[in-house]
Amino acid sequence: MESKQLGNQRVPAGRVDVWSVRLDEPARAGSEVGVLSPDEVARASRFHFEKDRIHFTQCRSALRDLLAGYLAIPAAAIRFEYLASGKPQLAAAQNPSALQFNVSHSANMALIAVGGENRLGVDIEKIRGDIDTTTLAERFFSLRERAGLQALPDHLRVPGFFACWTRKEAFLKATGEGLSFPLADFSVTTHPDLDPELEEIKGSTDEGKQWFLADLSVVDGFRATVARERSLYCLETYAWN
Repeated sequence: MESKQLGNQRVPAGRVDVWSVRLDEPARAGSEVGVLSPDEVARASRFHFEKDRIHFTQCRSALRDLLAGYLAIPAAAIRFEYLASGKPQLAAAQNPSALQFNVSHSANMALIAVGGENRLGVDIEKIRGDIDTTTLAERFFSLRERAGLQALPDHLRVPGFFACWTRKEAFLKATGEGLSFPLADFSVTTHPDLDPELEEIKGSTDEGKQWFLADLSVVDGFRATVARERSLYCLETYAWN
């Protein structure tokens, strides 16, 4: 993964930039002072555990820092609006280039995906070997996905579960509908070592063709996927520092 200096980046056209952020590393000196909005500060203060507060603050500071580079405006001046699902987006007046972004975090890692115009979603999950994949799949996966997971050899069940989970979450986040879109109404591929695909939406294989999924190799012990509406010509990964 490339480490890239921040500056005035161009808004990606036909490209998605995915930035990895370590949430357990000290923030750059002064990077958080006066950057977050009052509602973000209030939200941070509501976290029960100090670690969660720090992670949230780090993630939002990194997001503002990155978007400032793409938009060429001060990080503290960026304004977010929120969809009914809670998904943040840039205020229209600040976003003439229709820049899209999405954020996901798990444990001490976060991913920030940035693209142009088309809807975009990203998901990262820390892989755990102590979960009951069968029970969780019955609750959250479609019949097609459950069959695909069951067909995998034992050593691929856990990787297959997290591959399926991140692929589904990335798509849901890209739609902006969240859990109002029933999890059983669409299916993604489950094999962890094969290219991800959105196989069908509400029984239609044609609808899934307008979405592009890509698995990401960001750090050992995690699984991640990015989803974008329509074709994706280029995917670049960077480390935020």
